[in-house]
Amino acid sequence: MNRALYHRDPSQARHAIVVAAVAVLAAAFTPSATASAQLGGLVKKARDRVVEKQVDKQIEKRTGSQTSSSADAPPTFDEVTLELTADRVDGVIRGLTAGRAVLDGNGGSASRASLVARRDEAAQKRGDLSDRNQKLLSAYTEKRDESQRCRNDAMRASRDTRHKAEQQRTQELQAKAMSDPVYREKVMAIMQKVAVAQQRGDTAEIRKLAAELGLPEDDQKADTLAADKACGREPAPPAVLVEMDRLDAQANALTEQIRQLEEKAAATEVKESRLTERQFHMARERIEAYLSAMKYKSKPGAFSPTELEALDARRADLEKVM
Repeated sequence: MNRALYHRDPSQARHAIVVAAVAVLAAAFTPSATASAQLGGLVKKARDRVVEKQVDKQIEKRTGSQTSSSADAPPTFDEVTLELTADRVDGVIRGLTAGRAVLDGNGGSASRASLVARRDEAAQKRGDLSDRNQKLLSAYTEKRDESQRCRNDAMRASRDTRHKAEQQRTQELQAKAMSDPVYREKVMAIMQKVAVAQQRGDTAEIRKLAAELGLPEDDQKADTLAADKACGREPAPPAVLVEMDRLDAQANALTEQIRQLEEKAAATEVKESRLTERQFHMARERIEAYLSAMKYKSKPGAFSPTELEALDARRADLEKVM
């Protein structure tokens, strides 16, 4: 068997490394690298529902799934399900009253009702504008979509042309690395600098080093210019659409303010009740079950005599704040 297969000429191996280096460095500046960049986004965080799920589970266990024979028996009290004494009922009322004050805007802030009214007004105005300008908006949408299709085609053609030119240039530099010892040594030296720049995350330095080797840079501005030349600029949105977008943004901002106010009210309820969050939610759910039973003139179950006495004494106050 030919020993050349096992013992490659060192100079040929070195040439191959240089050619590969040129290809790798060129790839760093082609659209494929750009296209693989990860896109970031703004996402809103969902509210933590762990406490409420725990409360619901315990309520179902202690009140909702009892048999008829044990329906009147009070639950087993623990660190979450506290007996609703007069002091604790007072605490729940105090917390709910304080939370309602936050929602009512006491302290100079906007009330929840006013924020909801402003949000609904913005949404109504937006809907009215849309209804009154259907023909105008449809005509704009059609014109915009046509322009975008033209521009996409023009940009794709420009990008393909650039890619072919970049590939040709890379091949020329690879050939030069094989035939020109000076250029070959230059490639090896620059690749060492590129490795250092990559460790530092210095993309500007990497682009500079690639330019020293004569590698083409991905110039996406050329694609946009080609689209402008072939199709013209995208049509400007009509004033009515600009106003609709403004109203959408206003409604979204008000929705966020409402959410923040509701979270503040919920936190205030717990704080002023002097219970833990889990204790407060459990007490509130049990009080709602009591009020529901009283509303429909049925006997409330799963309450101790002490609890029924405390709840009956403050029933009117509880109905006002629940």
